[in-house]
Amino acid sequence: MSLLSPPKKFVLKHRFPLVPGMVNREKRYGPSEVHFGIPWRIKIQRSGSHFAAFLCCQKTTENFQVVFEMKIFSVLGIERSRKTSFKILDLKTGNDGYGWDFMKWDDVENHFLIRNSVSMECHVELKEVVRPSYRRFDESAKEMSDVVLVVEEQRFHVSKLFLSFQSPYFHSLLLGNFIESSSSEIILKDVNPESFQFFLELLHGESSITEDNIESLLHLGDMFDCPTVMRRCEEYLFLFPGKIELKEKLRLAVQYRMKDVKRQCLQEVKTIADIPDILPIPLRELNLRTAISMLKTL
Repeated sequence: MSLLSPPKKFVLKHRFPLVPGMVNREKRYGPSEVHFGIPWRIKIQRSGSHFAAFLCCQKTTENFQVVFEMKIFSVLGIERSRKTSFKILDLKTGNDGYGWDFMKWDDVENHFLIRNSVSMECHVELKEVVRPSYRRFDESAKEMSDVVLVVEEQRFHVSKLFLSFQSPYFHSLLLGNFIESSSSEIILKDVNPESFQFFLELLHGESSITEDNIESLLHLGDMFDCPTVMRRCEEYLFLFPGKIELKEKLRLAVQYRMKDVKRQCLQEVKTIADIPDILPIPLRELNLRTAISMLKTL
């Protein structure tokens, strides 16, 4: 079994001024923007008689395939583009990005300068590289299990005692006086099989939490009354504060009663200008009384 998250997409835009004054090997960077927990920016460079363009990012341990299309625009709205891809894990030490000699420098000066500047866009798509499950619960785990949990026709071979130790819900379901307790197969309803795979991996000591699945893990941890899952998700939010934007993290903290995470989120609000970052809807859509009421409930 392999797990694959849906693609993540974003666009970087920047206008680089005073391009005609660039000398050979000179580099210029656009502003850094954080998307999906990773800083990104566009870089341009004069490379002899060529204009080079790069997508720069911070190397991480997450194995993303990065597909990007770089675009440059003329004063008439004409664009030229090139598309390529790379893996973040493949970036060499000291290499902050990937790119190429985009076009002839003379072509930039003759056709793509707008008030001595060039306008660049980079359309980025991140595809998480397919990974095998960290732990298998299929037929290969049959000898170590004594019950099968069925989630949307997918069968998970697990241990009654192990799950019962982790969760009062499973203790009642598997060892209690319910009819299911004597069954060799039990159907779990309203559960996504991929999320349940992550849930079981986490219970068995694997590091299966990501910014994409943490909410589903919190949901299952809360549903099944599993303190281990809730605690490890809370630890993830503390260890990787930049992975999830502040407003989303605060929403999770309130919804799943994580008081310490909630306190950490509110400590990040330093000025009045920061308040919109933690509200679930735009501040301009609220009247004063509603805004104050929402802040009091946080």
